[in-house]
Amino acid sequence: MTGAKPAIGVIGAGMMGGGMAACLLRAGHRVRILPHRSRRVIDCLIADGAEEAGSAAELAGSVGVILTCLPDGPAIEACADKILPALTAGRMWIDATTSDPAVTRRVAAQVAAQGAVFADAPVTGGPAQAEAGELASLVGCPAAEFERVSAVVSTYSRVVRRFGDVGAGHTAKLMNNLVTQGTMALLAEAYTGARRLGVDWQALFDVMGTGAARSGTLEKAVGPALKGDFDGSRFTIRNAEKDLRYAVETLGADAELARAAHRILARCVDAGRGEEFVSRMLQARSE
Repeated sequence: MTGAKPAIGVIGAGMMGGGMAACLLRAGHRVRILPHRSRRVIDCLIADGAEEAGSAAELAGSVGVILTCLPDGPAIEACADKILPALTAGRMWIDATTSDPAVTRRVAAQVAAQGAVFADAPVTGGPAQAEAGELASLVGCPAAEFERVSAVVSTYSRVVRRFGDVGAGHTAKLMNNLVTQGTMALLAEAYTGARRLGVDWQALFDVMGTGAARSGTLEKAVGPALKGDFDGSRFTIRNAEKDLRYAVETLGADAELARAAHRILARCVDAGRGEEFVSRMLQARSE
């Protein structure tokens, strides 16, 4: 029926993807999901009306739009191997993963060869914003397809912007995360140094909060840490390392500061801290 909302298949219904799927359900979409290691999220979605699919290929063949929210570029390529045979003309794949733009363009070409459409639409915000429909979506797609993409991603996004053709959304997201996670690395160095040198954290935070050093990263990470909560920024060091690695690869020779910030994060991962939240970098290892 003309104007009917498309059925959407969600692959990667975890902390972020689960909230996005919940918003799609509330907006009146039929939603199909794949099993996920977070069974609690899946069971809640099924209780709210989502349907569980048996495989990625079966899911892809039964919906008009596929939405992926996966860990990285290799996961997207592995997903493509499973769902490309089921993609027929007119279907759309929207990728909300923070991925490698080179992977995005490769997969998009494969999708186009099937007569389908690929759009990259990574998001900013966390699980709470996903559940509340208050994310921001950074879209890369052909201009003629933006309205169709926006109709889906606006169900879970407060802000939707097109940055250019396929790959531009992922590139923009990497630049965003270069700033946020680069700032996190700077804050960790500044605040651990301040503690070592006898500078009062609260006083430093108060002054930073009134000047040009103020940022969302400062407020999210350092504010809770002042009260002993070092998990204020709920984003893993492993994910931050991956994002800055992609940023370095994307920027190439211009990535001087990105390389320095990435080295800090990579050392943390090598030290076994990958699953810690980035705000734990503020904490002395003895704490």
